[in-house]
Amino acid sequence: MNALGMGPGAPRLIKDKHKRSSISFDGTNDFLSIPAFAWSGGSGVSDFSFSMWIRFPSGGSTPFRRQSIADIYTDTSNFWKFSFDTSSQESFYITIGGTSIVSYLASGGIDANLADTWIHYVIVHDRSSGTTVYRNGLPLTPGTNTIADTTTNVHIAQPLRIGVFGTGYSEFLCKEFAFYSGTLSHHSVAALYNNSSPHVKGTEGHARNGLRGLYLMGDGTETSSGVTIYNMTNIGSAPDDATLTGGTAFSTTV
Repeated sequence: MNALGMGPGAPRLIKDKHKRSSISFDGTNDFLSIPAFAWSGGSGVSDFSFSMWIRFPSGGSTPFRRQSIADIYTDTSNFWKFSFDTSSQESFYITIGGTSIVSYLASGGIDANLADTWIHYVIVHDRSSGTTVYRNGLPLTPGTNTIADTTTNVHIAQPLRIGVFGTGYSEFLCKEFAFYSGTLSHHSVAALYNNSSPHVKGTEGHARNGLRGLYLMGDGTETSSGVTIYNMTNIGSAPDDATLTGGTAFSTTV
């Protein structure tokens, strides 16, 4: 049995070799929109994990500063946000009704030398104990990791968007985004980063590790068609598929 708890008879695997391109967000007006039903099942999530491969251009000495990676956004009083803050530190926030519910800020800024390289992030959130952000398989040391309360419903019935927060867009490449209806262990995170255990496609779109959505940023063949990026856990079945907005382009950089 491997690190993701899969033994004989496990569902079919989707191997990394299928990912032959990435999506290039230009920082102007484009983003990827994943329907709320796909990431939440329509009723919201409590414990969850997001996994992604991204690459920011060097852009001078502060390529990560103030860059947004993903959001779930209604307005400035109701949102989820994963981004780099003003000091190039990874941050994850949830605000509901104008009140900060979840506040995570990594200790120390990201090394600018990691620009122009592929970075693997996993955000693991436990509603009762807090957030862990992994970069390239290793947990970051948090400077702030606060849950204001554990009873407020943090579900926002809005799409999960990659490449934007509110109307603030970021320039970067993304070659994979996945989410799970539960907390991944550090062994599972390490397995994903090392590609030693590929993602699992369950027959009902759910894997043993809670995989709900897997978006491989393809080149118009096995993983996308026009402006549609298929959810590989339930290929081609709306409302699970994601939509590219703003003329987002594919890149051969992987």
